[in-house]
Amino acid sequence: MGVDAPCLHELDRIDDATASLILQLHNRDVEELLHASKGKGRDGEPSDADLAIATYQKELQEKNTVLADQRLARSLTQAVISDATLLRESLAEENAATEDRAFAHRLAGINAPSAVPEQRTADYTLDDGFLARLAALYVSGCNDDSDTSENMTNANSPAAAESSARAASRQKTSTAVHLQCTACDMEKPLFNIFQTPCGHHYCQECLQTLFELSTTDETLFPPRCCRQEIPLPSVKIYLSPALLHKFALKSIEFKTSDRTYCSRPACSSFIASVNITGERATCTACGTHTCTICKNNAHDGDCPEDTATQQLLETAREQGWQRCYNCRRLVELDVGCNHMICPCSAQFCYVCGERWKTCPCDQWNEDRLMARANQVIARDRPQGGVARERQVDQAVANLRERHNCIHENWGYVSGSHRCEECYFQLPRYIFECRQCRMLACQRCRRNRL
Repeated sequence: MGVDAPCLHELDRIDDATASLILQLHNRDVEELLHASKGKGRDGEPSDADLAIATYQKELQEKNTVLADQRLARSLTQAVISDATLLRESLAEENAATEDRAFAHRLAGINAPSAVPEQRTADYTLDDGFLARLAALYVSGCNDDSDTSENMTNANSPAAAESSARAASRQKTSTAVHLQCTACDMEKPLFNIFQTPCGHHYCQECLQTLFELSTTDETLFPPRCCRQEIPLPSVKIYLSPALLHKFALKSIEFKTSDRTYCSRPACSSFIASVNITGERATCTACGTHTCTICKNNAHDGDCPEDTATQQLLETAREQGWQRCYNCRRLVELDVGCNHMICPCSAQFCYVCGERWKTCPCDQWNEDRLMARANQVIARDRPQGGVARERQVDQAVANLRERHNCIHENWGYVSGSHRCEECYFQLPRYIFECRQCRMLACQRCRRNRL
């Protein structure tokens, strides 16, 4: 086009004034080209050059709109940050006045409310992390002025006093535009990072993966980190509408005990309680009617004996499997004590099936206890004779004492290992609980246990 200005895709890295000037120059060149090309083509048939110029003119118009939107976003961000500062000051004054009134009531012997109303704060919704994300996304990423967010934070309050610790914290927040994701261990832009209630950071991609996996693996539901649930309202902005819809449906399913699934094998969809009348459940996916008692095709009258289920339960009794009292699924104990935690989160005794801590059954099966002890010491440096017997005895004592381990002290172990929770083989490293010696991958350690 004969213009030595930067390409349109580079305008995002230029300040607003320069970008607007460049677009004006491009628009002027396009108008000159349109004027020069008039009358050169056939009537009613635009030339290739005309089409190219028209296309480029449309692209310029779209870029003008994008720049206008960015200016509006920055203006709104400045307003949010400035208002947040004023709101914090106002709420601090209101809380102080409330405390003063309560104190005055007590001195005067006036019956006042027994407790000071809960203090409100703007930091819950407009905390420093949120404001820093706004500044990083809409302000500091588009301008070279590194003090923009700091200047906006202090706008409208030039006389406000600020402690050195507060100033240092705010300055660190405004300049730290990248954080390390706990899950993938990669640095991501601040506005693409969510902080969980336990303080760890997850990027948008890893959050989406965790929520997606929680819809197919009930042991990951609800999504959590360090046993603290990740609140859905706080992460909605990071999840796609399709995933939010899928998660909402799975939430209903996973929170239902004694579930009914469509008896048609090719469907097997979950049937919500709103679609169950009496003992008849209607599948909304294929229209099949299922009996909620025997889980087979719906029938009239009393439910006949379900021979298939009885055969399965007989096999379970022969193999020593146990059935969860809450969701009725069958579980098999591979390693560990008789304390079972079902994927539905119900806890029960593997020996009798009763709720945990409501029966007199033994904590351990001795054969499984010895097998687990030998499995644990096999990871350590091999020893023979008395030394190995002493290791086994120590491992047995440790397992007896720490069978209800809450897995808070983890160690890094290099080499190829298999996670004892999800059974995934990790090629380079794994984490080992220093108390009960369980091996777990990063995802199980953070999100499942």
